[in-house]
Amino acid sequence: MSIRDSIHRFFSHLIGKKEDYPVHETCAACGERAYLPFHCEYCGKYYCDRHRLPFDHDCRNIGQWKKRGK
Repeated sequence: MSIRDSIHRFFSHLIGKKEDYPVHETCAACGERAYLPFHCEYCGKYYCDRHRLPFDHDCRNIGQWKKRGK
């Protein structure tokens, strides 16, 4: 194993696995095809820029989002 491989292995463990987000996705609220959609961490769906916030798309886990600020 070369030094380069050792360094790459070391840093890849620190950074972790990169999640693949779609470049284009259909908004779960309005059905619009969105370029670089927003991913809601509370319900796990993708949304356009108009529905990106939990209260804009009637997120089923909006209670978690409200508690986050406290």
